[in-house]
Amino acid sequence: MVHSKSPSSLKSTAVQVAASLVANLGAMMSGMVLGFPSTFVSPLLGSGSGLHATVDEASWAASLSFLAAPVTCLLAGPIVDWVGRRWGLQLMNVTHVAGWLLLAVFPRSLPLLYVGRLLSGAGLGLGCCMVPTYITEIASITLRTTLVTLSPVMMASGIFIVYLWATIYQTSWTEAAFFAFGISVWSLVLTPLLPESPLWLLSKGRAEEALQALQRLRGASAPEQVKEELDSFSSRANDKQQTSSWLSTFHNLLQPEAYKPLLFLNIFFLFSQFSGIAVTINFGVSFVQNAGIEGQSYLLALGISLMRLCSTFLTTWACSVYGKRTPSLVTGGLSTLLMAMITLSLSPVLTLQPWVLGVCVLLFVLFNSVGFSSVPWSMMGEIFPTNVRGIASGLSACILLSESFVIVKLYPGLVLSIGVFPIFLFFTISGAIGTFYLYLFFPETHGLSLIEIEESFRGSKNVKKQKQPTRGV
Repeated sequence: MVHSKSPSSLKSTAVQVAASLVANLGAMMSGMVLGFPSTFVSPLLGSGSGLHATVDEASWAASLSFLAAPVTCLLAGPIVDWVGRRWGLQLMNVTHVAGWLLLAVFPRSLPLLYVGRLLSGAGLGLGCCMVPTYITEIASITLRTTLVTLSPVMMASGIFIVYLWATIYQTSWTEAAFFAFGISVWSLVLTPLLPESPLWLLSKGRAEEALQALQRLRGASAPEQVKEELDSFSSRANDKQQTSSWLSTFHNLLQPEAYKPLLFLNIFFLFSQFSGIAVTINFGVSFVQNAGIEGQSYLLALGISLMRLCSTFLTTWACSVYGKRTPSLVTGGLSTLLMAMITLSLSPVLTLQPWVLGVCVLLFVLFNSVGFSSVPWSMMGEIFPTNVRGIASGLSACILLSESFVIVKLYPGLVLSIGVFPIFLFFTISGAIGTFYLYLFFPETHGLSLIEIEESFRGSKNVKKQKQPTRGV
């Protein structure tokens, strides 16, 4: 009998990989949303033909996506519980199609640029929650870890693709927008072909449809081949049907095993965002120029996106071998040191050759992305107790996206008003304090079961000493 603990058949593997790739087109589009300011900020502020804007207007265009994303991120959970995982993904596709179409067809209209960024940001917020939810629920145990890692790879690929278009077409963003529009249309066409989540179907009492969906996902020719796995899904679906009131949810959030990881993770996110990595993703070209490298700014910005892509593979390897605490501390320290060198190069204290400065920028992005800025995302699915995991993860993602809005909106104006050196010094100090904070409070979760993680935050003495997190918040 084929069930979740058996090696997946070739057909089952192919179906699950194909479904995950289609769903992860949403992650790729999210990456394009993040990197898209690199294509239009310089043309907007330049002297060439086409649409022009003030620094304040350009910063609004860059940051509006992060104004819409937190709202839709909070709404994503109730939406997919109501309409289903597949149609939730389709709603995400519709917002991306509309947003990218406006960005591609109306490049000379600042109001429509704003609207396009708002709509694509709405798709970003929906995708942050909907894509991993769908993939987690359709994947077999043997493939889940591998398939879940596709999301950061696809997101980083989206950032890289946008930077590639920005390098080729340095005075226009319509080409990149049309490409992203094509990807979103392709996703819109393919998503209805996906099997619905069997877990969601069971939670709605649609057992026969759940059986058919699971058979399709596992490549089973007979219902008996997936009966055992379907039974395990049924117990999980029953748990999901036992909904809690807002009052009980709030009470659960006040328990140590809930508020400690919530507080830790969001402080981690805060220091990570303010260490400078958000600026390099959204304003790669401007960041390179502000660092004092003028000649090959677009090419070096493309290198930044490539480092981001490479970091997704290195993160998976480092965390599987060394856990999450050690890579975060090491990369936090190294990226802070590199940002300090970049900052000092802007003063008379330190003089660096342009190629050395370029290497420092690339290594800063690589090290920061490997642990310091990627690990907190990977912890969201395991660090929270089951009874608050959905709302705590959604709240954390919402706070993170709101922080991104603040950074992306303020950065261009602050460069003009106070200069680059104080901003980069702030990034350095944030990275240093963040690394020290992780040294004091980072709870290692590698090798712990979900129950052991929960017990460790509760303060239970039953968790093995060598596995126990270092300290609570």
